[in-house]
Amino acid sequence: MSDPRPSFKHTAKFAMRVVLCFICLAPTISACTSSNTDSKTPASVASVEAVRPIIIASADFELPIIGKPNSKLPVTVESADKKSVTISDTSRIIVLNDAIAEIVISLGFLKNIIGRDATTTLEILKPIPSVSSGHDVSAESVLSLKPTLVIGDTRSGPPEAIQQLRGAGLAILLAPEVWQLSEITPRITLIAKALGVDDSGKKLLDETQLKIDQALSQATAKKINPRVAFLYVRGTASVFLLGGEGSGADEMIAAAGGIDVGTSMGLSTFTPLTTEAIVKANPEIIIVLSLGLKSVGGIDGLLALPGIAQTPATKTRAVIAIDDDLLFSFGPRTGTLIVKLAQSFDTLMTATN
Repeated sequence: MSDPRPSFKHTAKFAMRVVLCFICLAPTISACTSSNTDSKTPASVASVEAVRPIIIASADFELPIIGKPNSKLPVTVESADKKSVTISDTSRIIVLNDAIAEIVISLGFLKNIIGRDATTTLEILKPIPSVSSGHDVSAESVLSLKPTLVIGDTRSGPPEAIQQLRGAGLAILLAPEVWQLSEITPRITLIAKALGVDDSGKKLLDETQLKIDQALSQATAKKINPRVAFLYVRGTASVFLLGGEGSGADEMIAAAGGIDVGTSMGLSTFTPLTTEAIVKANPEIIIVLSLGLKSVGGIDGLLALPGIAQTPATKTRAVIAIDDDLLFSFGPRTGTLIVKLAQSFDTLMTATN
């Protein structure tokens, strides 16, 4: 989602980085298929192969449902783009990304969602009409669904479409982007207030924070501290990036007890993946998005990328693939994800090689 901080799905900043990556990189990647374990391979090694890559799927993480859609309206809130938005009806809602959708659903408004954008890939919303082409929202498609409220974040666009929808009299709320655990509270609070369910919002916040606190405590207790690299790869587009500070993945890696190698090297949010950079990073574990792993031919294709073969992660095939809509959700499922990620670190660092 989907792209990085994607899924870097909607950001112009990310798009610029991708363009630069196209200019700087022209690697030829051979799509590889996973090799079968040789019949003579010891059972201990075969058992390790069976868990690598570790797949963390969105479908395995249930959303908590807090309260019912009993809105106390009208309400007036300030959108993240400093616009005052008055909401008088929440019966027909369009959501413009996965993270927003998660919160709306958790607050009890699933049946009120009548539209989504293409980057909202939650399985439960797949039957819902899409109102975008790629990442660009179509004002005409939105208007055709006759929504009473549209909720996105500051990446939602293009700006001309948002302006057109507001000009048509629609209530358009843009929530702040979230790439850190500390930023979850303001987003949930804003959306709950906009939906007229402050009490449910407080309950969701309490439950979300409790799970995160418990997850952080468990991860800290393990004290494994593996060196972890987040790679954003799209083999079909020859896009290969190494995550650094502010990628969003760095926050999750640290929360699960790992050391984000890009951050420790002082790298910016995303840096072109070069042989020199990945060898210097020396990761023991590699995290990729599920769609990215598929795009390079699976774990063998990933580990065949330039420079990666020289890392400890390749020697032990220590790869974790996380569904695009889960890693960057920063919401009700984040605490559970941190626990799973910490468990995955433990498995990959302690399994017999």
